[in-house]
Amino acid sequence: MTTYPSFGKEKRTMTIKPESIVHRFPWATGDDAQVWVVDFSSKSTPLIAQLLRAIGLTSRPLSVEGLAQAWAGEQTRPKLIILSGGNDSVTQLGAPKIPESVFHGIRTSGICVLGICYGAQLLAVLDGGMVKASATPEFGEAHVECTAGSFGAYPGGSVVMNHNDEIEYLPGWQVLASTNRCYHAFARRDNLFAVQFHPEMDHTEHGGELLREIAFNIAGCTSDYAFDPSQFIAEARVWMNDICAPYARAVCAYSGGVDSAVAEAIARPVFEDRMRSIFVDNGFMRAGEAARVRSVQGGEGLVVVDAAERFYEAIDLIPFGLARSLREQRYFEGQYFEDVRRAIGATFFCVFSEEARKLGLQPGMRAALIQGTNAADIVESSTKLKSHHNVGTIEHELGLDVIEPLAGLYKMEIRLLALALGLPESVAFGQPFPGPGLALRFSGRFFREYVQPLQQANAILEEIVAKAWPNLHDPARPCQYYVALGTSPTTGLLGDERVIGYSLIVRMVWSRARESYSTLHVNALSQELQNMLSSRLINEMQGDVPIVRVFYELTGKPPSTTEPH
Repeated sequence: MTTYPSFGKEKRTMTIKPESIVHRFPWATGDDAQVWVVDFSSKSTPLIAQLLRAIGLTSRPLSVEGLAQAWAGEQTRPKLIILSGGNDSVTQLGAPKIPESVFHGIRTSGICVLGICYGAQLLAVLDGGMVKASATPEFGEAHVECTAGSFGAYPGGSVVMNHNDEIEYLPGWQVLASTNRCYHAFARRDNLFAVQFHPEMDHTEHGGELLREIAFNIAGCTSDYAFDPSQFIAEARVWMNDICAPYARAVCAYSGGVDSAVAEAIARPVFEDRMRSIFVDNGFMRAGEAARVRSVQGGEGLVVVDAAERFYEAIDLIPFGLARSLREQRYFEGQYFEDVRRAIGATFFCVFSEEARKLGLQPGMRAALIQGTNAADIVESSTKLKSHHNVGTIEHELGLDVIEPLAGLYKMEIRLLALALGLPESVAFGQPFPGPGLALRFSGRFFREYVQPLQQANAILEEIVAKAWPNLHDPARPCQYYVALGTSPTTGLLGDERVIGYSLIVRMVWSRARESYSTLHVNALSQELQNMLSSRLINEMQGDVPIVRVFYELTGKPPSTTEPH
């Protein structure tokens, strides 16, 4: 029988600094989970937890050090241990490894172990095998053939590879599946399983079937997780009622995205008129974003701050180096946009803090900050994969304690919560929008004149997408789409006049499961849609930035990223 975790008034807290405490609702993260996931700083570690939940299992995330401590101190043993991928090479000195004593204990206990990519190579080394640099590294999609036709319900198929090293020798292991380039794509010895590809990745076919076979039929796990949005909301509010008792006031960091909208909707009946929400318009939002936020939130206790000029001034101060070589040009461009991100983040903290203090929130008072931080944010920040402004930052400026009701959830679960809370589908299934917004969607030095055409072009694209794919649940619908500005001047003809103008770059990508952005494919466009995009983006654009070319980006991820910068 599937069971649901019930936490009642249990508290899980962490201290950021002496005057700031982060309260995180402990959902599906119990220490008695049947599956432990050992993280080796892989970008896909959150995807492993999501796939486990999709097949009905909770998991306990652990660092390498945490595994050793848990193995030495815990009485409850897991049934399955998963070793994640990672950026290191097991052949390098100092690469993270499981202590041999711990591995021996796991090996002889009969507990099932699944190693993925780096984890697979680590298993090979620990069990007497050899790993070497690949003659031909594999990145992207490959085709796996199972040696026996199938592995339980797993039939093989398209998989995602991402490795520089390969397993050369595995004594006593049975090879279960191979690709044209990777013989040890999937191998087994007793209770050990080594998978060179990534079953958790969105573009790996039948990854769930492979994990089900190992977890349920071999490791003996029983289903212990299902997501009931109504139950989650009720339990989160019970927990929050207990947490919020000492706090006289609260402020919510409201971006208008699904995470912050759901966090605010859960907290509102708990704090009632003791809570205010702050939306900071940094000038790089989509056209009409502030009005949309007001319509969704309802204006109840919402403060909208138009701070565009302050953000523009902050970016104006960033120097842009004059390159003398191609190498310098790449370096200056990368450094410039890193500085843009930091400037936007720092300015946001200042503006948000000022507005919070206007509402009466001061350092030292018993007040709380409500944030929509989710499980992926926390994992990515803790492994230094990607920094998130909502993980250990704003509270430093304000000296507030933090309440994060969504800290145990992943994006798809949060989207289901949004529907249960009555938020519009446009919010529940809206496309991601980065914090720096349109500031990431041009190249070269920033000029204020870029903002209006970017807003206009993106509004046109959103209208076209809405008409071409009216069903938000259409699997063919792009999960993220935008227009970037190519700022290198280029020649065109407008009427009979030769014009020096600019180009627009359209990007539309899709994913089998909308919440996995580790791999992305490009949407194929019909000739009719291409013509419509080109015509509207050139003919309807007005202002000081003439558009004379429209490009469609054909590159998937990898090697490109979702956003240009």
